[in-house]
Amino acid sequence: MTGLTRKEVRRLRDKLEAGHQTLSLKSTPLSEVLHRWHSESEFLDGDGSPAVLPFIGESPSFQDLVKRFGGDIPAGAMRTELKRIGAIEENKDGSLKLVKRSVAPHGIDEKMMVSLIHGAYPMLATVAHNIDPNRTEDTWPQITAFTRHVRKSDLARIRRISKDRLTDIAFTFDDLFMAYETLHESEDADADQNLVAVGTFYFEESGKASESDW
Repeated sequence: MTGLTRKEVRRLRDKLEAGHQTLSLKSTPLSEVLHRWHSESEFLDGDGSPAVLPFIGESPSFQDLVKRFGGDIPAGAMRTELKRIGAIEENKDGSLKLVKRSVAPHGIDEKMMVSLIHGAYPMLATVAHNIDPNRTEDTWPQITAFTRHVRKSDLARIRRISKDRLTDIAFTFDDLFMAYETLHESEDADADQNLVAVGTFYFEESGKASESDW
């Protein structure tokens, strides 16, 4: 249940092989439940954080959350899967606490497809926009910090710090996007929909770079 279904992977592969220039990645039931648990006001506590939910009952309950946003996945199966990947914790009284807000892709095909669509595709689209001599809009943000002078013994620490800070940045933008999603939720959902993404990544060269590489 985690990440993409085989049908979704096949759909995206077919579009890539057919030369489609625009790709869209559908949200899975599992990731949609996590996203809505963070963004729908009725499933938040007084501090705006995901509330601890009873498993069954009227809204707000985990059963109602899954019924509304989990597709045809039964609440029990959703609970089992979210517990398996460590996204939720079950309290002694049966209530559920959310401890993770994202789902890691599973399997080589899924990891490759997610990396291409959420990583390479938007980055290259930004490059194409910024170098387009006929564009009428301003350039899109494309910012990279780098150095050639990190000792090998410090790389593990640099990776860990980078992961923590990039995760914080990604969650900050996720919060911003969720706020805008709810800003006009009472209006026609299909009236004016635009895809926006902000990407973060860590890069480390495997070999010694020459001066001409930059």
